[in-house]
Amino acid sequence: INIILTKDNNSYRSFYNALLHEGYRDLAALLQDGIPAISSSNGKSSMDGMTSYVKTILCEGGVPQRPVVFVTRPKLVDAIKQKLCCLGSDPGWVTVYGMAGCGKTVLTAEALRDHQLLEDYFPGGVHWISVGKQDKAGLLIKLQNLCSRLENDSTLSQRPPLNIEEAKDRLRLLMLRKYPR
Repeated sequence: INIILTKDNNSYRSFYNALLHEGYRDLAALLQDGIPAISSSNGKSSMDGMTSYVKTILCEGGVPQRPVVFVTRPKLVDAIKQKLCCLGSDPGWVTVYGMAGCGKTVLTAEALRDHQLLEDYFPGGVHWISVGKQDKAGLLIKLQNLCSRLENDSTLSQRPPLNIEEAKDRLRLLMLRKYPR
C-alpha cells in the first residue's frame, strides 16, 4: 500500500480494479471510498476526437486493447515511442523483448495510443500481428491474412500465397514498394 500511495491516482485505481477482478471484492470494498475521482478536462471535445481517431486506427489494425487491470509505466512507454519515432527518418524495426508475461504487448500497444505518433509516423495505419509459437499451417494463415490486409486497396485481386516462401516474398515486395516506411 505504501508503494501505491507514492504513485499517481491511476495506480490506486489499477490496484482497486485488480482486487475486484482477481476475486478480492471484500478488500476492494474497503478501499472503495478512497478511489480518486477522474477529472474531466476542459478540452474534452478535442480529446474525444483524438480518442476516436486513435481507437479507430488501432482497432482496424488489430492492436490489443488496454487490459482491465493496467498500471502505467511512462518511462518504458516513452522509450518505445522514441524508438518508433526514429523509424520516420531511418526505416527499420523496433524489437521489444523480455520474458513471457512481462508486459511487452501492453507496453507496445500503449505507446501506439498516441495521436501525434500515429498521425506523424503511421499515416497508413498500424497492422498488429501476434505470431507466438505456430506450426507451419498456422504461420501460413497469419501471413496470408497480413498479405490480404496490406493489399486491401490494391487494384489487382491476388490469390492468397500458397506456401510460406511465397508469402514471405509477397510481404517483402509489399513492404519495399507499398510500405517503405
